[in-house]
Amino acid sequence: MTDAYSNYLRPIFTNNLIKTLEEGTSINLIAQDGQGRRRLLEDMEKSNLRDTKVILVDMKRYKESYDGFIQALWQPLEKKGEEPTDLGHLITKLGEKNDERIIIVLHHFDDLLDNLQIDNQFNLAFFNELNNIRNQAKLSLLCVTSQPHEHSMVFINEKPYRRSWLDLEKKRLPKLTYEEILFELKFRHFPLSIDERSQVAWAVHNHAKPYRLLNFFANKIATQEDESIDIKKRLQMWTEQFQQERESVFYNDKPHRI
Repeated sequence: MTDAYSNYLRPIFTNNLIKTLEEGTSINLIAQDGQGRRRLLEDMEKSNLRDTKVILVDMKRYKESYDGFIQALWQPLEKKGEEPTDLGHLITKLGEKNDERIIIVLHHFDDLLDNLQIDNQFNLAFFNELNNIRNQAKLSLLCVTSQPHEHSMVFINEKPYRRSWLDLEKKRLPKLTYEEILFELKFRHFPLSIDERSQVAWAVHNHAKPYRLLNFFANKIATQEDESIDIKKRLQMWTEQFQQERESVFYNDKPHRI
């Protein structure tokens, strides 16, 4: 357990997930948007683990740039020597005299699946090298998707090849508990009474997208919006506003994954 543990959004789940990855298990984390999955990954990245380094790469940014993806993995390692040109080369270099465990986290991994418009270098060799990570003594892989990865199709050279065959242990992101939300509200030091914090926590807990709603409420509270209105009525108003904004985003653009 690290000093950052107490600041985790999901402290028990996050700590157990890290321990499993440190033991060498590669994982498919299944999580829908609005649940705080990016926050989970950021908590991991900032955890200052002893003898373990977490490298977080958002595949939404690199699905059309394989070379950019390799650079995004390599640069945080601050390794000397020749920069690797592909994932296999990078894995080999990481295995050379590497004293710390490396956890590679690929957020929005499903942007590489069911997708024709990806860099052609995300090919058969790439997916096989991802599978090879589980055989490396000091490497672990965490792929984050909205549904189990094997439900999605891998496209090679813009043609359907087969459903994802990665050998990953599946874990689902648990629903945020009332206690976790309450602690997060305390941690953010909002000017709320104990009763008001409790009402906010229950409103967030009961929503389908709790972490997204929590941040929406947080902005309202921080700017003291509608402060003269009773907290119960405020939460009802804000939840309706949140729903209206989400519907507007849905109809005018693709839903964002966070």
